[in-house]
Amino acid sequence: MKRRILTVDDQRLSCDHLRQILEPEGYEVEAAYDGATALEMLREKVFHLVVTDLKMPDMSGFDLLSTLRERRVPVGVVVVTAYGDTSEALQTMKAGADDFLRKPCDADHLRLVVERTLKRRHLVDHLAQLRNQLRGSYSFHTMVSQSAKMRRIFDLIQQIGQVDSTVLIHGETGTGKELVAQALHAVNTRRKGKFVALNCAVLNDSLLESELFGHEKGSFTGAEKRKIGRFEKANGGTLLLDEIGDISPAMQVKLLRVLQTGTLERVGGVDPIKVDVRIIAATHKRLEDEVKAGRFRADLYYRLKVVLIDLPPLRERKEDVPLLAMHFVEKHASAANPISEIDAAAMQALLNHHWPGNIRELENAIKAAAAMAEGPVIHRDLLPETIVPRTPAAAHAGSNLIDIDVRLPELTEELIGQVEREYFQRVLSEYNGNVARCARHSGLSRRSVTQKLQKYGLDRQDFKKPRFE
Repeated sequence: MKRRILTVDDQRLSCDHLRQILEPEGYEVEAAYDGATALEMLREKVFHLVVTDLKMPDMSGFDLLSTLRERRVPVGVVVVTAYGDTSEALQTMKAGADDFLRKPCDADHLRLVVERTLKRRHLVDHLAQLRNQLRGSYSFHTMVSQSAKMRRIFDLIQQIGQVDSTVLIHGETGTGKELVAQALHAVNTRRKGKFVALNCAVLNDSLLESELFGHEKGSFTGAEKRKIGRFEKANGGTLLLDEIGDISPAMQVKLLRVLQTGTLERVGGVDPIKVDVRIIAATHKRLEDEVKAGRFRADLYYRLKVVLIDLPPLRERKEDVPLLAMHFVEKHASAANPISEIDAAAMQALLNHHWPGNIRELENAIKAAAAMAEGPVIHRDLLPETIVPRTPAAAHAGSNLIDIDVRLPELTEELIGQVEREYFQRVLSEYNGNVARCARHSGLSRRSVTQKLQKYGLDRQDFKKPRFE
């Protein structure tokens, strides 16, 4: 489908000029000579972009923009302004314009702005679709994903849900191992029983033994009454042993005995207690490596790994970032915090991030941005500094962070280098790692840009983004 553009200007020559530049690029261009006509055309036909003059009689470009945003018309808006109208143009950006151009429009710059805006609007349109799909085919219990890897895991959960096989879940911290365990419990015949979870990494051996198996009154100092352990609490249901790879060899022996016999003894007790529990274990460690290193018992490993679920890190399923981000927007929205959108620049920053903390890091980022948002939209500058590094020069300006003990030439060189590095990071992100287009945008030769990238250790491949078709 051709991208359709509506130009709005009371000067016909201006509309004709824009048409002559844009139609050879493959766009379908139509014109309106006043704001009211533009609104009528937008009601009757789908347009992907509006390029409107700011100063027009009856209805200004600002009024047209405000009306479109109030009505939530899904269209990009670029405002064209005279040289003296820069402050007004900035106001239109705050009101929801995607970009602005100065008259007279430079042909190359116009093409770049239009291409960039359409790309951003494509992402916005995609987010709107994701919002509608969150409760549809992309949802599985409390998880959402459109990646092929996760869809296969969802199928596996459904497949093994009706059997009581022990399951070992492997995944980096923050990948959602407990959510997978909860889904396994929800599709199992034991779902009427309790789902009980315990993080084994946070307790020493004596506390862990008491938490797992319980203890009798008086069995040790401070044991003032009988305690029921997690195995007994989960009887008839499911017990998640999180971070199982961190338990000591001594605890491995005691746990293996319970798994083999189906019975346990409370600390200080003598009577065996029969338990019927489905075990799900989770770990961020590769247990086969731990077995080879002699830190984990092979017999316990094979008893736990009847079924293995290997969760991919978020960096290997970047196509899920927009879906998850919108999911967390809905999750953390409230009457006091009515967020509903993530703008295109913020979403692009989320897509560019490597996500060492995985889904948990993404949720925390959205939660923090939502708490600081002054309106319904999460903007790029609301994201944590780990995701959107602040411009060093801006951070230094007007502050006392400048080191006056450093000679000015060295300090200037350092700050220029920091600004240049961030500049190229953002431009490469904008153009999906395309060096030629980065050079065109920055006004440098391709060779100069390549040299800059080498200087600052930037690899254009790192800026390739998932495609949303």
